[in-house]
Amino acid sequence: MEKKKIKVAILSMASLLMISMTASAILADIQRYFDGVNPSLIQMVLTLPALVGLVFAFASGPLSLRLPKKSLVIFALTSGLIGGIIALVFGSANIYILLFCSMLIGIAQGINSTMSMALIADYFVGAESSALMGLQSAFVNGGSMVLLFTSGMLAGIQWQWSYLVYFIFIPVIVIVMKNLPKDNPVAEVSEKHLEVGAKLNSRVYLTALVMFLFGIFLFVFQTNVALYVASRGFGDASISGIINTVMSGAGMLTGIFFGQIQRILKKMIIPVALIVAGMGMLIIFTVGNLPSLFVAAICCGFGLASVTPAGTFLAANSVNPSISSLAIAIVTAATNLGIFVSPILSNAVANANGGDIAIKFMMGSLGLFGAGVLAWIGNMLLDKKNQISHS
Repeated sequence: MEKKKIKVAILSMASLLMISMTASAILADIQRYFDGVNPSLIQMVLTLPALVGLVFAFASGPLSLRLPKKSLVIFALTSGLIGGIIALVFGSANIYILLFCSMLIGIAQGINSTMSMALIADYFVGAESSALMGLQSAFVNGGSMVLLFTSGMLAGIQWQWSYLVYFIFIPVIVIVMKNLPKDNPVAEVSEKHLEVGAKLNSRVYLTALVMFLFGIFLFVFQTNVALYVASRGFGDASISGIINTVMSGAGMLTGIFFGQIQRILKKMIIPVALIVAGMGMLIIFTVGNLPSLFVAAICCGFGLASVTPAGTFLAANSVNPSISSLAIAIVTAATNLGIFVSPILSNAVANANGGDIAIKFMMGSLGLFGAGVLAWIGNMLLDKKNQISHS
């Protein structure tokens, strides 16, 4: 019964992990509203949570050794709720108010992206842990699907109204307070033990690098789909919201069947998922019509829901259990850093090619293909190295 309660708490947290992506459907509206503001500054409404999340995702690993994970989670959820409320009430007054709100939302995103996975690693093992990480990914995408669709519909009335969805933090805070145990921090683990018996290894660093590239190139889709829809005259924020909803729906289905997919693809799950997502980006560049955006959304949803749990599971199981939270934090932080870098790099590439937004999707495609090859070759070399060392 205790484990069921913990699952409910973890999955309720997971359902809000992509809530910052609700801004992707309203970027074009925000840009029109704040006329004359640099487009890169507008895109930071979406990407700043990733940068702040990077800091807090990394910090939450060491902090969880000294503070109860439950306290960290409640603090994070409260920060997200406050950020959403301020954006709803005061966000239209100044772009910097919106950016401040994005920072608060980033605190929630960073801490809970690490803690939701760390709690799974703490309370569940083996196949049960892997299956729950897949289910966590399903809830991330299922929650995202509902949130993106709802916020997109609300934005069709007035873009500020999209922040009404942040009130969903209130019942989640109640669920976490009721169901998540107040664990004792692992402060008694000695520095000597951490140094000798629990070191980070090459597998964690390779996974972090792959996740960094994944963050850069996959999130070209989220940061540019609304602008692409508007620039091609395909529709308004409601259409962008539906496209993002389709991506989340594909991710939710992938997460539900993640255990079976992982059993079939085994160690190839990350390379295959990256290449599928890259194919989606390529379809946008080569075809470029509205249906191609929906096909790409499905491909990117599969990639997102496969790579995130697979990378986290790989990192957590590559180290001593006493520092699995730290390994998860590093991988999560690397992903968030990639998300933040994504619009900076894609805008630079687009500006170098006459401002054509379609070139960003070509960049995303090539980057994801490259990351897939790196993941395949890198893990194959590490496997061979381990076989030699154990022979």
